[in-house]
Amino acid sequence: MLKNLFLLVLTSYFGTHFAQYAHNSSIFYQTPGLFNPAAIGSGVEDFGFCTGFKMQNIPMNGTKIRTNSLIAEFKISDGSMSRNHFGIGLTAVNEGMGESALMQTGVNIPLNYSIQLDQFAKLTIGAAAGMILIGYDPTLPSWESNWTGFNYNGNTNDPIYINNNLSRSSNASFNVNTGVQYQYTTRNKTRLFGGAAINHVNRPKFSFTETGNRMYNQLVFHGGVDITTMRRDLRIQPQFMAFKTGPSGNFIAGVMFENILRTGSDMTNILKSKTMNYGAFYRWNDAVTINVNYKAANVRFGIAADVTISKLTNANNGFGAVEVFIKSTHLYSKKKTKLN
Repeated sequence: MLKNLFLLVLTSYFGTHFAQYAHNSSIFYQTPGLFNPAAIGSGVEDFGFCTGFKMQNIPMNGTKIRTNSLIAEFKISDGSMSRNHFGIGLTAVNEGMGESALMQTGVNIPLNYSIQLDQFAKLTIGAAAGMILIGYDPTLPSWESNWTGFNYNGNTNDPIYINNNLSRSSNASFNVNTGVQYQYTTRNKTRLFGGAAINHVNRPKFSFTETGNRMYNQLVFHGGVDITTMRRDLRIQPQFMAFKTGPSGNFIAGVMFENILRTGSDMTNILKSKTMNYGAFYRWNDAVTINVNYKAANVRFGIAADVTISKLTNANNGFGAVEVFIKSTHLYSKKKTKLN
């Protein structure tokens, strides 16, 4: 009986809190559409794809968190004479952890509309709908037997501990997100941007039990500046992202530097350019993240490493995570537009 009670509490807790976990991406500046549906298709490229992989807590046995992400985004014109456009995409995040193979998958289809306010400013309003699926394998953990010498002590199929009256091994919920983003580009091509999103607007019910609680709303704020400097081969890009999910929060901020190694022509856009980006971010009370990425033509790939600075460093030896990504950006046709 105690074992069933423990499992009930454990699966309910992790089913709810793992679902509420804010994906701690160290490359958030490359994939803002994962966090705000208004960021999809809002750049200068017409369409793009990005995939990433992250492994956390590598030195720690049984507690690794593996994350795979995918984002696809497309810009659709609102007419040949209009400066406004739609953005549509697909985002997916799959995370797994622990000896029970606890896994969460979130898939969303974001849609937004960008309004060109004037020559310099653009406002985007968007929403996304999708599904969140969480599950685990109840046959993987090993437990002591409650055999009394005559029968099992109140457990069905003990010691595998599957109790059909109390728990299930998967749960799926419908999910709705919404967001807004503002961009302003100056005459010297410095770009300022900022946005806010409310994720889990409908507060999905999420648990392995029949009496599970609803998820918290998640507030997301993000912003930054892509600064044109006096040097034509250098840009400075400070950025931040903050999360507020019920009683918990998360904040990451830092700066990237972009060295332009070779510049493409305006007539064929900057798809033929080469750049090297490097920088660091600080995740509040958690880690310092070192980022490096390289862009050649229309493909960018990079790596980020988290150096733990919290008390967790005693368990993971200071090695928090490693994350890699590859991203491609494209235009439907040649334009007099630069892709940074």
